[in-house]
Amino acid sequence: MGFLNDPVLDSDTSPSLPCSFDSGLISLLLPISETDTLRFYLDTGGKNFLYRSGLKKLDLRPSKKNLWAKSTLANRFNNHGVPSPEIENMYFMRGKPSNFDGMLGREWFANKAWRFDYEHKMLELISPPEFHQQETIKLHFKKEESGENSTHLPRINIVVETDMLAVLFDTGAQTQLAPEAQKMIDKKNLVATSFINASTFENWQKNHPDWLVINEADLSFGLKADLIVVPRVAIGSKVLQNVEFVKREDSNFQVMSVYFMDEEIVGAIGANALSQLNNFVLDYKNEVLMLPKE
Repeated sequence: MGFLNDPVLDSDTSPSLPCSFDSGLISLLLPISETDTLRFYLDTGGKNFLYRSGLKKLDLRPSKKNLWAKSTLANRFNNHGVPSPEIENMYFMRGKPSNFDGMLGREWFANKAWRFDYEHKMLELISPPEFHQQETIKLHFKKEESGENSTHLPRINIVVETDMLAVLFDTGAQTQLAPEAQKMIDKKNLVATSFINASTFENWQKNHPDWLVINEADLSFGLKADLIVVPRVAIGSKVLQNVEFVKREDSNFQVMSVYFMDEEIVGAIGANALSQLNNFVLDYKNEVLMLPKE
């Protein structure tokens, strides 16, 4: 039974948020005038940022301080039915020009329940649903002494072959593919991806010489990192096909694990895999991922 036909999950839902979906990446579109729109990149593994183009559209100056109040985004969000983050912060991040004016990350997603529907290209904020004829998969968070979530970064377990791997649940993981890689896997330049640490990558490559490896496939940050295509990845009972993982140094995830996660992770599962689930509920309050049963 899918979510769209489930009476429990369909109750108390909000209208679909003004989003666009492109190659697995989700953008929130926030009109700020009759002729201009802010495009926020949505990333459960990121933070709340404005980029230079976003500052320009909001007539703000670069600052290291919290720009949330000065940005008037609370009113703008409210006027378009967009939830504000419970932790009201927004910072400036320098970087190269991109297709986005900013990012909404873990503080925006925190303490809420979200329905992701990649099949119909919809994202909804919903009331935390009951566990009714759905498969539930535990999410794990780093906790304060009080028991409250401290970083709002979800960890989830995936299975590759017979190995259970702890990874970040990362809807915004992305890669800039080299031209040759685009041809080999038939994808655009900027697409959703997943990440894995170098140790695991090299073990996969050694133990599975038949798995496709594309050298220097990822051009993000000028790294020219390798990519491997894993034929089968399981999330709960769902088996996902041909998931690309980009190689990252072990130290990236070691540092992240120490400061932001409840235990060590070896990578991040992104929307190149998650979109194959078609639709699911990400419930921060009950700390579960909910998948429809067939």
